[in-house]
Amino acid sequence: MSNLNENVVGQFNVGNTLGTTFSVFLKRFIPLNLLVLIFQLPMLIWSVSSGLFTASVENPETVFNDFGNQFVWIMIVSTILSFASAAAVVYGVFLDITGRNISIGECLSKSLSVLVPVILSGLIAYIAILIGTVLLIVPGIFAAICFFVVIPVVVVERPGVFASLGRSADLTKGNRWSILGLFLIIMVIAIVLGFISNFITIFFVSTSLNVFAIVISTVVQVITTTFFLIVSAVTYNNLRNSKEGVSSNEIASVFD
Repeated sequence: MSNLNENVVGQFNVGNTLGTTFSVFLKRFIPLNLLVLIFQLPMLIWSVSSGLFTASVENPETVFNDFGNQFVWIMIVSTILSFASAAAVVYGVFLDITGRNISIGECLSKSLSVLVPVILSGLIAYIAILIGTVLLIVPGIFAAICFFVVIPVVVVERPGVFASLGRSADLTKGNRWSILGLFLIIMVIAIVLGFISNFITIFFVSTSLNVFAIVISTVVQVITTTFFLIVSAVTYNNLRNSKEGVSSNEIASVFD
């Protein structure tokens, strides 16, 4: 069982959240990353077979013009699958909390059972973040922090689409500066990994070793996505521990 908080009422702690995230990430590295890979694999096969992957690396500015509707459909399907993977990983994290083995089949089944509210909540949150960012960067960041745990809320509590958004905003209230710090740390990690991945991909994509570029790019993307999703689940867990005095096992008991 991961070392998650148990019935602790007090201040949300960024260090503890990151520590727990790394613990879960390393301990459950294979099953959690495999869950993300399963949902990303169809899009990877599609983009590689169509030539979109190579084009997006060599001439990213011409991708939309060259691939048009195909690019749009790939983005739509990819978004749906990304929300499904988010629900699966969140459920997997809470299986770990209760000391149970992470069953790939069980996680996939659970993610599909909440797929519609997860997609709707996620899309509304994403649109709010996008609008806030376009109007002024600060409102976009504020929205991202408020809705940081909306997917775990949907998976664990199932309060409904708009209620999930409100619940996420309520849980983050009073801890938003801490979550902002956590968010910035995650972004730095993602940027560094992305830079390394892009450098390797650009170097190999036009050579006979382009398969190596695809593998590296996919691995980095899967790892980064999995880590971010674990952070979200652990943040939700720790916010409820600190604000409501609810233990991790009590939170996970809804899945019994």
